[in-house]
Amino acid sequence: MNRMYDAVIIGGGPAGLSAAIYLARAKYKVLVLEKEKIGGQITITAEVVNYPGIASTDGKKLTREMQLQAESFGAEFAIAEVLDMKLDEDIKTLYTTKGEYKTLGVVLATGANPRKLGFYGEKEFQGRGVAYCATCDGEFFTDMDVFVIGGGFAAVEESIFLTKYARQVKMIVRENDFSCAKTVSDEIKRYPKISVEFNTEIIKAGGEQMLSFAEFRNNQTGETWRYDVEANESFGIFVFAGYVPNTAWFKDKVELNEQGYVITDVNRKTNLDGVYAAGDLCVKNLRQVVTAVSDGAVAATSLEKYLSYLHDKLNLPEFERPVADKNRLQKRKEAISSQENTDSTNFISAQIKEQLQPVFARFSERVIVKAWLDESRLAAELKNFVGELQGISDKISTIEAKVNDEVKTACLEILRTDGNSGNIFFHAVPGGHEFNSFIIALYNTAGPGQTLDEDVKARIKAIDKQIDIKVAVSLSCTMCPEVVMGTQKIAAENNLVKAHVFDIQHFPELKQQYNIMSVPCMIVNDKDVYFGKKNITEILSLLK
Repeated sequence: MNRMYDAVIIGGGPAGLSAAIYLARAKYKVLVLEKEKIGGQITITAEVVNYPGIASTDGKKLTREMQLQAESFGAEFAIAEVLDMKLDEDIKTLYTTKGEYKTLGVVLATGANPRKLGFYGEKEFQGRGVAYCATCDGEFFTDMDVFVIGGGFAAVEESIFLTKYARQVKMIVRENDFSCAKTVSDEIKRYPKISVEFNTEIIKAGGEQMLSFAEFRNNQTGETWRYDVEANESFGIFVFAGYVPNTAWFKDKVELNEQGYVITDVNRKTNLDGVYAAGDLCVKNLRQVVTAVSDGAVAATSLEKYLSYLHDKLNLPEFERPVADKNRLQKRKEAISSQENTDSTNFISAQIKEQLQPVFARFSERVIVKAWLDESRLAAELKNFVGELQGISDKISTIEAKVNDEVKTACLEILRTDGNSGNIFFHAVPGGHEFNSFIIALYNTAGPGQTLDEDVKARIKAIDKQIDIKVAVSLSCTMCPEVVMGTQKIAAENNLVKAHVFDIQHFPELKQQYNIMSVPCMIVNDKDVYFGKKNITEILSLLK
């Protein structure tokens, strides 16, 4: 019964975390499944000032506190992607990348993804001038002109963020005014780099390898105008035109409206008994963090009644729940606080090392981290990082070597216990969002590793040719880890595949060679280039 739950929440953003808090506090056995990173879209929001009772915070801190609160009541968390669901029975089945889970109730809280507009050139130049995340890609546009498409809260916030890098930021707003609160839009008056074109739409963008022009139209007068750059220059187009609900993968499971949003009643119940929805994927007028957590609370309290009824109907005992380890949670809080104030010369704090011990205890075998070093700045940082790894666990040992004709650049190579390569290379200090990727890479090499769906595992084993994958990342990017972990898991399972992670900051030549203006960027066999976030099944389809 270990994989039997009262409620499984799919999605670890504010809506899912709120539902977890309420259900776990009501003493139900609760699991939160998140395919990527706990916190959702709001984790890239640098400033949250409209959450009641909290004068100012950021998205990471807010959702981190929510997760700790849910865990304190006994909620469990797992990083896994849901591939399919059977929802039309009393006991529902979720098929994930970590195997099957059974549950009496489900809360869908999968959120939404940035909307693509479909203008001419948008798809062709994604990653080569067209971008969707200022936090991830803003640095690529240092001293360039940038256009921001959109007039809502996200567009205003990201425009302000881009002034750190861009020469000029011009907002292209389709309506005759902004679609966010005036207190928000008035902020841009403080930034002379930002200008605005109202009643305007982008109709075309193009160039050769990189963007060199864009065309716009005034939707009132019909007048068009064109922006061109000088030879050997480029510019950026950031699209912040709202979001598309992340529901396409379960469109045949629950009732959706024409726009793909989940239809619910006032209690956030879908058309299926025991299945609720919360957050940005629901039909509603306002999509903000405060309404997301409200949805989660409403869905959870409504589901509570159904769970009580189902336990009686099926004569089920109360499911045994894990006891929240208050000491561990307190240490995690202290570690977070310490990490925020730690000396920047430390890569791994003492508290984080302590937190990792239960993870290392699960390793089946020892792994070796081999640092390939040269005279570069990256090599010096890697040497320091490896120094902090020494003695962290008896399941991890470290060695050093000089780069050679085979390994030409400074990196960390993960070796198996017998000294053979695990086919995973970090041409980067595994910090920022990639620290978890590094730990999971160690776990996948040591075994037992992350559980995979049998079909996915079979597809990996079926690869019968040598494949070299380079993933260009930024350590500040929230979309990169899914691609990194997906490629590394494939490499850990099939010796014909090698997975290399490159911090683009240290490898400008890679950026120039493949015209990279957005991350993640996946390069297969030094030939085929793919931009954007992808899960392991999407990566396998591209490798095929």
